[in-house]
Formats: sequence, C-alpha cells, structure tokens
Amino acid sequence: MARIEEATLFRPDPKLQYPGTSRSGGGGGGGGGRGGGRDDDDDDGPNIAVKERVAEAARSAKRRKGLSFVVVMICGALTVLGAIFAPRNYEVEARLLVQRTQVITGAQTQQLSPEEMRNVAKEYEEQVMAKDNIIAIVRQKNLVSRWDDMRQPHRRLIDKINRKLGKAPPTDDEKYDALVTNIQHRLKVWVDATTVTIRLEWAEPEAARDMVDAAVKNFLEARFQSEVGVIPERIKILEAGVTQAHKDLEVSAAELVRQQKLANPKERVNIVIPNLPQGVRDVGREEPADPVLKARLDTVRQQIAVLQEAKLRREAELNQELLQKRQTLAEGHPEVIALKQTLDASRADPPQLARLKAEERELLNDIAAKQRAAAEARANEPKPAARVATPTPVVEAPIAGTTKSVQDAQVQFDTVTRKYSELVTQLDAARSGLQLEEAAFKNRYKVVHPAEVPAGPKRPVGLIAIAIGVLSTIAAVLAVASLADRFSGIFFEPRDVRDRLGLPVFATFS
Repeated sequence: MARIEEATLFRPDPKLQYPGTSRSGGGGGGGGGRGGGRDDDDDDGPNIAVKERVAEAARSAKRRKGLSFVVVMICGALTVLGAIFAPRNYEVEARLLVQRTQVITGAQTQQLSPEEMRNVAKEYEEQVMAKDNIIAIVRQKNLVSRWDDMRQPHRRLIDKINRKLGKAPPTDDEKYDALVTNIQHRLKVWVDATTVTIRLEWAEPEAARDMVDAAVKNFLEARFQSEVGVIPERIKILEAGVTQAHKDLEVSAAELVRQQKLANPKERVNIVIPNLPQGVRDVGREEPADPVLKARLDTVRQQIAVLQEAKLRREAELNQELLQKRQTLAEGHPEVIALKQTLDASRADPPQLARLKAEERELLNDIAAKQRAAAEARANEPKPAARVATPTPVVEAPIAGTTKSVQDAQVQFDTVTRKYSELVTQLDAARSGLQLEEAAFKNRYKVVHPAEVPAGPKRPVGLIAIAIGVLSTIAAVLAVASLADRFSGIFFEPRDVRDRLGLPVFATFS
C-alpha cells in the first residue's frame, strides 16, 4: 500500500505494479485475467473526456447542495456588485451640415480642390479641439463643481475609501487639469465634404450632452468670427467715424451761423442738422426719451424688422430662382429678363415698410425735439462755472476764429456735410452686408443632429456583468464541489478507485 500511495491524484504511477496489470504489456497474468497489455479502464483513466469531467462535477455539486448554495450566494453577490460598479461610458454625437451654396447672394456652389478640402477639414478640427475651446467648455458647463456627479461608481467607492483612510481629496486645480486632459482624449471630430461630426464618450450622460452641445456652439461662434466677425468690427469703426463727423458738422454749422449773423445781424439763421443714424449712440449727449414715444418706437422697429426679414427672404428666393434659370436659359430669355425685373423691384421697400420707416423718422424727430427742449431748459438754468453745458443738435453759439468769411464757412460746412453723408452711406451698406452675411451663415451651417442625452450606455455593461457572473458561478460551483469530493477521502466515482488504489472497477450499483 505504501507504493500505491505514491501515485498522483488523477494519474497512477506507471512504474508501480497494480493487480490485474503487467509491466511488459505481453502475457496475461494476474487477477484480471486480461491479456494484451493494459486494460481499457487504465487507458481511459488519464484521457477522460471533458464531458465526463463535467458530469462528475455536476454529480458532486448535487451531493454537496449546502456547499453549492453557499458558493452560489457568494458569486451572486459578487455578480450584483460587478453589475453595479462596472464602469459605464455614454456616447453623445452631434452633426452639422455645411452647405457650400450661397443661397442669399445667389452665388454658385463652391468647388474646392482636394487639398483645399483637407485644409478646411483640418481648420474645423483644430477649432473644435483647440485647448482654448476645451477650457471654455469646462468653464461654461461648470464641470469642476460637477466632478463628483460625473465619477464612475467604482471611482466613487474608491474616493470614499480614500477619505476614510484620511487621504486628501483632489483640489479644484487638479480636477480642472484632469477634466481638460480627459476631454482632449475623449472628444473626437470627423469632417467630410458636407458634414462635421462631434462625438464624446463620458461617464455621465447629461454631462456628455452638455459638453457636446457647448462644443457645437463654440464651433459655430468660431466660424462666425472667422467668416462674418470682421463686419461688426467695421461697423463699430464706421459708427465712431459717423459720430465724430456729426460733431464736426455741428461745429461747422455753428461757425456758418456765426458768420451769417456777422454779415447780417437782423436775419434769423437756423440750420437743421440731421440726427445720428439709428443705432449710433453719442455718449454724453443722450437724453431720457418720452416713455410713450419710446414704446411706440420699439413697436415700429419690431414691425420694420419683420418686414425687412420677409423682404430679404423674398430676395433670396428670387436670387435662387434666377440662379436656376441661368443654368438652363440664356441671359436674353424673357423669363430671365422678367425675373431680373422682379428682383430689382423686390429690392425697393414695399409701401408698408416705407410707411413704417417714415413713422420711425417722425418718432425720432419728436424724441430729438423733446431732448433739445430739455437741453435748452437745462442750459437756461444757472450752472457752476466749471460745468460745461451739453451741446444741442443745432448749435448757435459763436465760435470765433475758425473761418474768415461766410463763403469759407459755407465751404467748410458743405465739406463736412458731404463727408458725413458718405460715412452714413457706408454704415448703411455695412449693416445691410452684415444682415446678408448673417442670413447666409445660418443657411450655410445647420445642426442636423443636435446633442441628446443617450438612452443607455454605449455597451450593456450590466448584462455583460450578469452573463459573466452566471457563467463564473456555474464554474465555481462545479469546481468547488469536485475539489471537495476529491479531498474528502471518500470514493464517489469509479475513477477515484482506479486512480488512487489502482483497482479495476468492473461494475457499479446503487
């Protein structure tokens, strides 16, 4: 028996002589009465099939129901914890359509070469992935204050354990740097001929939606500044020039009045100076307006804006129709000529719009008259010597030494008036150009798929964890029960008798 115990658990020592077997493999001696080498049981022992192993383990689990139940409960608890704390990623995507056709201006579709398209795509990608844009997203959506809400479940558990152990939580600067780095790695941009796609994978769905939405808005603002932003700056410069020219006009008018009074003191002279264009503000000269007139003026301006927008839309439709006609018809075709005439007529203000603009001018004159009256009333009040009276639109105070005669004053006034008119014309043209460019920009960039909160994570992490847990539970139950039987010292299977004692088993019964 001492020699048999030296055998391994699953494979007997081939050097040992077992009853019913022979070393030589020839001859048939021994108690089994079998000849011709090792018997079938010995051959099957080392090469037992996996299916038979599983069947034996299943019978072991059935015999050890208590132990199997404990293993199932432990593995089930681990499976539930795995399903709860498994990391989840939510994918949010937004798409923008980029149209090359200038519908408002009626221009032809832009045909870009492959190199130009690659440059445009690179520019779009750099504008989205720029670090300044990432920093703006973090600040706009207050991501530092939302740090804890965006953490993965297992990260929250680790943070709680670290706080229990006395480890200091991350500072706002550390959170800020981590957020910027993570967004740079997770935010993706794809640009093709007509579409810009922005995609982000994040641990919290609402935060992912907010970040993609901010990225889209920042991209549109960057494109607006690149394509249209120079026009508002030009308008500001023109407004400053108009304001200064208006002041020069007032000074030259006052000088002309002074020279005319010197030439003919008895003649009453009154020169009307036009008001500043709508939207141009002269700091230090604005007076409080009548609330009733101001309310009427706001109403009229709203109606003007609606009609102006309808006019621009109609003009855009006619431009587009003319573009289509030109593709199939010659310039001298009656339809093209009629369409051009209709387009020219549409550029003029309709009667209702002209009436509203006239009413707007009347309201502005009434407001200006009341402001002048208020300014004159304040001018008649005693003031400290150091205080300078606010000038009125019609300045009649003499300004000595600027001109030598009425003719010089008239020339100066005409020159300043001409300069002021030219600047006002340029300002109106710039404002009209801005409106057209803004309308074209809205038509050129359209959000066809806005960012939305995803319905679920990118992958069904919970189901995957449950499936892995179920398979692991079955394997653990079979393995634990089989090992328990193997190390119990009791023989439950015929193979145990053959492997450990080297005795052939001819039959079993229950």
